[in-house]
Amino acid sequence: MLLVGTRDLNVQNGTLLNEKCPNCKNENTLNFSIYKRYTYITLIPLFPVGKYVNIECSECKEVFDYEDLPQNAQETLKNIKLGSSIWLFTGSIIVALFLIYSINNYLNNKDKTSVLIKNPIEGDVYNVKLSSGYYSTMRIDKVTKDTIQSTQNDYNAYLPYEVDEIDQTENYSDRKIKYSRKELNKLYEDGDIIKITRKNLNLNKQVLVP
Repeated sequence: MLLVGTRDLNVQNGTLLNEKCPNCKNENTLNFSIYKRYTYITLIPLFPVGKYVNIECSECKEVFDYEDLPQNAQETLKNIKLGSSIWLFTGSIIVALFLIYSINNYLNNKDKTSVLIKNPIEGDVYNVKLSSGYYSTMRIDKVTKDTIQSTQNDYNAYLPYEVDEIDQTENYSDRKIKYSRKELNKLYEDGDIIKITRKNLNLNKQVLVP
């Protein structure tokens, strides 16, 4: 369950020196607290969305808005240097790293698949997108000069990254399908073959059964 919302973080407290309270006119009694507001998802900060300041007189207890203060006091507050709050971007950094990893993983798989599809061997497992919109796998059982015989997985997955979980030996039964090399390449070109897993990573190996 994802929880999304905003929170406030107190980043600075202090007293406005040499400034009088607009209400009781006492000097050095205006205490301030500066807050940064940030958005979060499941309690992980994503990014800051603004800041605000609370001002209260320690004598008369009157609370003031930033705009209620004299110009000098406003300038003082505006020029206060706040500490770094890089951790408020934690969620955004995580999302960015995940996207970088996912894109890099996708490109690596695509490069590998583009090589393996040209030289299928027995034991290769193909992650495939079905016409129904679901995802599954098929195992290459026999390779000849012109055809590739495969066994289809009996189970489907809703999402591409779930496919590896159903790649179990017991999930392959009698659903045999034979492809020509041209048909197999067409499936890849159409985006229906997403990934190829080969236990033997010697890409130059070729097995042909007459």
